Amino acid sequence: MSRNPPKLRKWQMHQLFIEALGDAVLRHSSYNSAPLLVDLKPPFPIKLRVYIFNGTNPPGGRALDEYKIQIILPEQTRGSRASLDFSDGRMPILAAYICIADEIKDGVFVLWDAFKHDDFAYSANMQVKSETIIKALASPTALSKRNNDEVIIAARAPYLLDAIKCRVEILQRNIKEAAYES
Repeated sequence: MSRNPPKLRKWQMHQLFIEALGDAVLRHSSYNSAPLLVDLKPPFPIKLRVYIFNGTNPPGGRALDEYKIQIILPEQTRGSRASLDFSDGRMPILAAYICIADEIKDGVFVLWDAFKHDDFAYSANMQVKSETIIKALASPTALSKRNNDEVIIAARAPYLLDAIKCRVEILQRNIKEAAYES
């Protein structure tokens, strides 16, 4: 894997995301809009609000076995806190695209649990271990668990829809467990 993969523009990541979903997409907002709004077709008719960032591993910035994103939302100012938009029946997707070679289409999408990150500082970091990325290269989806019980999902483009379905299943399971505990 490339130690310092190419940095993509937002519209490029949006285009890669839409292309990866292929025929599952009913409609989407402009590639230049941020966040990207995506409506999926039946049999999985879900509305997404996609916040996607470059996954990087800059020298000296992180451990060698870790990639990160820096979350800065549109209109968020330095020193301020922000939250993902959960309105209009849209499920937020907090994602990274990590190029694994010089060819930008050779990459892995990483999905964090947006519900575990509802309030964050300007340029907040989120990490994923390289091991999770490597596992996604060998299987449809790869899962890893963080100390806060967050499940991170990684997948190559042909399996992005599977990763989103997995993200929804984990959310549904968490809701059921919370209801059962109360």
